[in-house]
Amino acid sequence: MKPTNNRSISVQINPLHQRLLHALNLGTRYFDEKTNTWKWQCANIEVQKNVLRSINAFLDSISGDTRASRYTIVKESISDVLGALLYILEGKSGPLLSMASNVAVKLVSVLPNSLLQSRIVDLVCCLSSLLSSHQVDVATDCANALNLAVSNLSATSEKTVMEALKATGIATRIVGNIKDFPGGAKKTEYFEQMVSLLSTILWRWPQSRFPVWSDVKLMKALADMHTTTDSSVKLVLLKVYTSLVKKLIEDGVFVGMVVQAMEKSNPQEVRIEGFKLARCLLVIN
Repeated sequence: MKPTNNRSISVQINPLHQRLLHALNLGTRYFDEKTNTWKWQCANIEVQKNVLRSINAFLDSISGDTRASRYTIVKESISDVLGALLYILEGKSGPLLSMASNVAVKLVSVLPNSLLQSRIVDLVCCLSSLLSSHQVDVATDCANALNLAVSNLSATSEKTVMEALKATGIATRIVGNIKDFPGGAKKTEYFEQMVSLLSTILWRWPQSRFPVWSDVKLMKALADMHTTTDSSVKLVLLKVYTSLVKKLIEDGVFVGMVVQAMEKSNPQEVRIEGFKLARCLLVIN
């Protein structure tokens, strides 16, 4: 990667970009003929940590800047940043996965999918493979990053990405994680991110709805959580039920949940989602 000067870029970004270049240059780049892409590699754990910290700081420096995606300095960095992050995630090193998955969330939060286009399939497949990680924070971050990436897919990349995700068995992974949740001591955020991702997948991939709504254990796991007072949990439950509404319309628990969600005591976002779901019911009827 060659250093790039751009007078329009804030002086705060350049030093962090130089730090990123230095960290990445401690590894090596090679051309993978199978994928026809340049890849980054380095087996040294300390170098990998340094790379992750440098990527994190660089992303922080451009976060919130609406012009960032147009900067040459950013565009020319993405390929190597993605290559390094994928290498570290694919290595599945316990001490590094938490850092790497957190950086993945920031990456898809800060950068538009158009800049990630060259490796978007590799990224989503890698994140999907980590959804069942025994490290709860890693699985949670990967679900979050995937949800952001899939939600913002362009029309040109949606079909390719969804086909790749189907090949990873993503719906089965998510459903398995949700069903296991009630019996464990996993964080509520984990449940929220998994259910939210499932909802997104169901909207993008309608064929996956049948095995989901017909999974009795899954439906019980969702029903067991509907009594929670946590508004964020209510919100994700409403969204996933919306995607399955045609098959759940006769479920008394489900209908009661919709009615309860519209009550004034709930936060506005929960009430809005409840009314949206109620409107769907009226259209169906």
